[in-house]
Amino acid sequence: MKRCAIYARFSTEMQRATSLEDQIRNCRQFAARMGWEILEPHVYQDTAVSGFGVEHRPAYQQLVSAALAAAPSFTVILVDDLSRLSRDLVETLTVYRRLKRNSVELVAVADGIQTTHQMATLQITIKGLVNELYLDDLRDKTHRGLTGRALKGRSTGGRLFGYRTSKGDEGAEWVVFEPEAEIVRRIFRLYADTQSMKAITVKLNAEGVPFPAKATRRGPMRRGWAVSTIHTIVLNEKYRGRWVWNKTMFVKDPATGKRTPAARPKDDWVVEERPDLAIVDGDLWTRVQARLTVVREAYGANGKQTRPPGTGAGGVFTASALRADPVRCVWGADHDSDQPAEETRCHLPLWPLPMLVPCHQGPGCLLQQHVDPPGRAGRHAAGQVQDGAHSRHDRLSRHRDKPAAARAPRRDPAGDHGLHRGTAGGRARARELG
Repeated sequence: MKRCAIYARFSTEMQRATSLEDQIRNCRQFAARMGWEILEPHVYQDTAVSGFGVEHRPAYQQLVSAALAAAPSFTVILVDDLSRLSRDLVETLTVYRRLKRNSVELVAVADGIQTTHQMATLQITIKGLVNELYLDDLRDKTHRGLTGRALKGRSTGGRLFGYRTSKGDEGAEWVVFEPEAEIVRRIFRLYADTQSMKAITVKLNAEGVPFPAKATRRGPMRRGWAVSTIHTIVLNEKYRGRWVWNKTMFVKDPATGKRTPAARPKDDWVVEERPDLAIVDGDLWTRVQARLTVVREAYGANGKQTRPPGTGAGGVFTASALRADPVRCVWGADHDSDQPAEETRCHLPLWPLPMLVPCHQGPGCLLQQHVDPPGRAGRHAAGQVQDGAHSRHDRLSRHRDKPAAARAPRRDPAGDHGLHRGTAGGRARARELG
């Protein structure tokens, strides 16, 4: 008696959940007529997932893994029809060959296909091609309908932080959701006022501000605001009232089977000006984009400046925010060490972070201080010297003024009889000498 596994799937939440029951019942009836045994632990179901692609179908992946095991528990896979297994012709033929190699039979009950029959390869190829063409036609019709909705200013699906949808006469309409819209405005204002994206992220998380997708199924997987979220928000033109649809499409990678985004030609874009949906005004948008441009030119892939360690983009927000003349910067020096730090010349942003700047003691004197952006109050007023800065400067100056031999005095080998007492061999030798 042959032992069988069953696989069932339905595509969207709009279909009846009983569709799975119907598919499984048909497979059970076929197995009963053939005198085959159904293994209950190997009845697999994927709910509300598309038949295009396999990476989003956990039950399908489990089925294939069990079938391709060294000693599979079953020798037959039953599906109601071949489209339940996959609507991708390449995937269908691939899994068919892999199952055949492992001596596992595939049976599509409604299609009358059994891979043990001589004409199975031709049947699977033709049926698989029909299933894929059906999906292509359905995709084109769906996209055509969504384009019509976008041209009418209606929602085409998805979520966007700061907005909600409401039912209208011709479909769902976008409306501004004021509690989230105020958070978006605050992010734009903070970034325009010299706050870095990392600082904004820390501030919002510390205050427990609601973050995008918190109320969705992905919410428990997210921990809060991220720098990438802030970056996406300040670049989104929808917040200034310019809505663009159809910019990207998803294309399946034939090598990996994963769907990846690809840009569409600009001629295919659907662009709408929606001032009624604008959350930030034009002036604030322009200021933010100007700062993004300056930061990109200064610290981007083709930028000519080096980002100071651990500071992010700092207070770079306009061209005047960068010091015109390089100053002497010292990085990596230890407060408790007499070893000199490495000196370089760099542009520093006007931002409340430690800097070494010229002091009143004369040429070459560098003091550590905090410099705030103009018009903003920080922990230290501009020009205020941090405690201990002079003492550190004195240590560095003394080290530079010492002769080379005096900077790192060497121990006389004869004074220790040539022994290194920190090693086991050295201690043993010392005991021998008494």
